[in-house]
Amino acid sequence: MSEYAESVRSSRVSSILKTPIRFQLHLSKNLRNIIQQHINGESVREYENLVVSIRDAELLDSDIRELLSEASHCISLLNKDLRFLVEAILSIKWAHRSEAVVSEYRSFILNLLSAHNYHARYAIDKLVFNFFPTDDDEWPDGIPTDEDYQKCVNIHSVFNVLLKVIPMCKELLLKSLRQNFPFYKKSTHTHEYYLHNLLWILDYQPQLRLEILNLIISKLVVLDVNAPKEEIERAEGNDMYDDAVFKMDVDGSDESKSRLTHPVGHTLDVCMDKLLNYIIMECHNTDTGEVDWNKTKGLYQDIISAFDKIILPTYNLHHVQFIMFLLCSFKTAIAEAFLNYLWKKVCTPNTASVIRQTSVGYIASFIARATVVPLSMLKGTIQQMAEWVHSYISAQDELECINSDVRVHTVFYSVCQAVFYVIAFRQSDLVKTRKNIAFLNSLNLGKIVTCRLNPLRKRVLSQQVITFWILFFHLIHIFSLDLAKKFSPSI
Repeated sequence: MSEYAESVRSSRVSSILKTPIRFQLHLSKNLRNIIQQHINGESVREYENLVVSIRDAELLDSDIRELLSEASHCISLLNKDLRFLVEAILSIKWAHRSEAVVSEYRSFILNLLSAHNYHARYAIDKLVFNFFPTDDDEWPDGIPTDEDYQKCVNIHSVFNVLLKVIPMCKELLLKSLRQNFPFYKKSTHTHEYYLHNLLWILDYQPQLRLEILNLIISKLVVLDVNAPKEEIERAEGNDMYDDAVFKMDVDGSDESKSRLTHPVGHTLDVCMDKLLNYIIMECHNTDTGEVDWNKTKGLYQDIISAFDKIILPTYNLHHVQFIMFLLCSFKTAIAEAFLNYLWKKVCTPNTASVIRQTSVGYIASFIARATVVPLSMLKGTIQQMAEWVHSYISAQDELECINSDVRVHTVFYSVCQAVFYVIAFRQSDLVKTRKNIAFLNSLNLGKIVTCRLNPLRKRVLSQQVITFWILFFHLIHIFSLDLAKKFSPSI
């Protein structure tokens, strides 16, 4: 064979291999006849070929419409014995198809599950599978492309009808959403796409909000603990958290966000942004832009439930709790309710000490650095903590012997630390007027420091807390100067 002939033969073989081969679906008989013959044991091979063809063929819109239309007329026959045929039909990729295909699929699945609810679990799983993207290209600014948006519209149009007509599907949906939630190491776009669809469900199934928010927040916590602050700082090559703690861009007016180098950190960033935007939109009137108090109260109840069950018991979180802080920024009443919730945890002896300590930490961090907390609320919270501390000291003074084990008094030391921490960070607000200085004097801080429990003992201090005490002593010095200046005879 000549070189030319060989090259021609090679190019033809190559072109044939590169050309996509489309296996078409051909129904030589009416679908009902194929099913009936299979049930009667007359033509098993034709039934099996049909299942394989549906599963492997490259179907056109016309093929799918014809198949679904005929299947809809055979609903009564599609029992458990025909499970493979039913699963093949439910596995058809339909979400990106025309409205006619979507309508036909919606009608088929609704009729199927109404007649045979034992197919519901598989049907729901296949619908949820559409919550995963076909590629890993992230959406610009978190906004779906036109193609992805239309695909989501088609999916949720089916879910909307299905959940209204067949209530049992709600529990199956929640179970499927939990089981199929992406593993934390999956791509950012996989999480973005899945989370977007979970939040979309809340538009037409608001009664599922508590369960879905619990699911979302629990998965964000997994991302958070796998993206420690120190790792993110190393990945970014700088201390990105310096002077940035508790500062939130609520209106989106700050400079544009940059992509984090840390992969899990970037996924968490994208997911947090999507959830925070949902909270903002849910709590505000779309026409006036004002806070909708009734909606905000309802959302607070759901999020505080997730905070209590998921966020509060989790150690060393740095990001997810900002969900609650954002909600508190909408109304002072929400911030007050949140502080009351935390303080009740602290004052409940039956609550685990680690939870009481964590609650104190959240109180101190929130009122010390959140600009949404007014001075009156700040002072009220400090006074509340100081009174609790003095009450604890008095109770211990009544005892002949005090237990010297610091572990017995961990909550006491945490509340003491919180009092001094807040005063140290808000000292500029607390020494501006005589009234505020008189308020600080009324706290009787000296008695707290010199009590027999000795909150300054080294065994109860971390390196970070030692820094806080240094700030505290610096604050005492400032008080002395301010008192001398403001109450001198020359004034």
